Amino acid sequence: MKKFLSILLVLTMVLSLGITAFAAEETGSITISNATKDETYTVYKIFDASIKLAADNQTAEAVSYTIETDNQFFTALFGADGTAVNTYFAYNANTGSVTKKEGVNDSELIKYLTELVENGSYTPATTPVIASTKTVEFQDLPYGYYLITSTLGATVTINSNTPDVTVIDKNQEPVPDFDKQVQTGVNDAGEPIWSDSNTAGIGDKFAYRISFTATNYEGDKKIKYYQVHDEKGDALWAEFDSFTVKVGGVELKRGYYLSQGGENTNNWEYLGDWSAIPEAERDREDAQWYLVHLGYDQFRITIPWLENHTLTDNLDTQGNVTSYNLGFAENAASKYDSPISVEITYDVVVEANAAIGDTTHGNRFNKAYASWTSEHETGSNTPDEVTTYVYGIGLLKDDGSTGINLAGAKFRIYSDADCTVPVYVIPTDVEGVYIVDSYGKPIESVTGTGKISARTLFAEYVDAYLNGAVQDNYVVSQTNGKLAILGLAAGTYYLKEVEAPAGYNALSLPIEIKAGEGIRPFTIYADKDGKVADIQTEDATYKEHRLDLTHTVVHNSKGVELPSTGGEGTFWLITIGTLLAIGFAVFLITHKKMSIYTD
Repeated sequence: MKKFLSILLVLTMVLSLGITAFAAEETGSITISNATKDETYTVYKIFDASIKLAADNQTAEAVSYTIETDNQFFTALFGADGTAVNTYFAYNANTGSVTKKEGVNDSELIKYLTELVENGSYTPATTPVIASTKTVEFQDLPYGYYLITSTLGATVTINSNTPDVTVIDKNQEPVPDFDKQVQTGVNDAGEPIWSDSNTAGIGDKFAYRISFTATNYEGDKKIKYYQVHDEKGDALWAEFDSFTVKVGGVELKRGYYLSQGGENTNNWEYLGDWSAIPEAERDREDAQWYLVHLGYDQFRITIPWLENHTLTDNLDTQGNVTSYNLGFAENAASKYDSPISVEITYDVVVEANAAIGDTTHGNRFNKAYASWTSEHETGSNTPDEVTTYVYGIGLLKDDGSTGINLAGAKFRIYSDADCTVPVYVIPTDVEGVYIVDSYGKPIESVTGTGKISARTLFAEYVDAYLNGAVQDNYVVSQTNGKLAILGLAAGTYYLKEVEAPAGYNALSLPIEIKAGEGIRPFTIYADKDGKVADIQTEDATYKEHRLDLTHTVVHNSKGVELPSTGGEGTFWLITIGTLLAIGFAVFLITHKKMSIYTD
């Protein structure tokens, strides 16, 4: 974070104050290299200086310093009458000269001057400059003892304008804001939304972003290159063709790739877009970044930070590349402004071996950190980690009256309430446990031999499930009345019963289950071949399989027998009906005769 108005001090003079003056006042310049873009630099003149130049008229042979009583710093340094004792400087009232006292610690002197300017209201020696590039210049400054502040703040350095001097802004800290994030969607403007975690289903593809601020120096040490070190759980497959590297918002298109795991082990290949360079003229030393794939679960990206680098391979006895070195000329210039943003993005896919429903990161984590190598040493930041959560749902089917677990209930799973968007599944190696299929999922288009789709993980069960038909999305309760579906992103799912157990009525409405909510143990007992049993504790044959799922109990009702015809009671029904009809006819005839007699 910026410490506005805190002090970056670059003092434009040598520490050996008190040498006799030999020349009249002249002007010189102060140039700040490695300036921070958009930061404001301000100079304050503390003392006047007289300089004797060497024969080259470029450097000073001797410097002396004086202060006038009307100098804005005079009272703060030596009192209104010039008699106050200053811990760091000695003042001669007769000559107006200033010298540094013997034994003064430079760091303490720097701190003293920093606080003096920071806590006072002093007028700059010239107009402050807002840095538009990595170089800031102050011209036509009378010789003197100058203090330079910036709105960035931090370290203090002492130097001199005798007559012209270049100082390095040492206040930039490499990688102060490293961040690893995952895309969770897009906003109304279509821009990515980034977060520290996400939820996804097996086969889902999404993007990671690594971002940080890079500088050209660490203190006074020029940085040669930056590296990003990335490690992921084995349930996430990184698609290396998807990498983009940007510095200052500009994409570095020319990449170079070394695989140390996979099909192209220990061989380099071009990566990204090299179309700007004719094929015959392409040189790997023209690469703007290097990607090394360290097996399936780690990789490293190196970004050369100085111009005109060289690349040297280290080979094993078989001629395979085991590592490489970047070389730079002694005075090589930095390639980029400082500080500047770095952003790396790439796509990953969730594989079928993803841990389900646990609260720890399992094998669905990704962590990364940045390191930098300067002229003298290497530094790094603390790793940052993101987690992808993958869930499952379960169902227990039983008789609503007796509580007996029911086998043979067939459902289809959908991701919408209207049951028009199916979720495709295939069986696993345990009866009644299904996993989200890669059918229609991005993983089918992902390159690389490391990907693990559901169909490759459970290949031996797919043919029997499909039975030569087009992929369906049905799941069936087993002897234990249970079924489970693994590999879902958090959200609401709907199980529609399409076939009830024999003698039972199918449910009229879909069952709604919210994956990722109310996760509880869902226990299944199965033998070594995945056959399940309707038991509550494991034994010598059936072992416990505990799944952490969102699950529910669904009760089925038996059908009610309807009236029927054609049974053994039919004869008597017909006989009784006939007798009743004859009796009624006799009644009518008799009644009619009686009527005649009584008329």
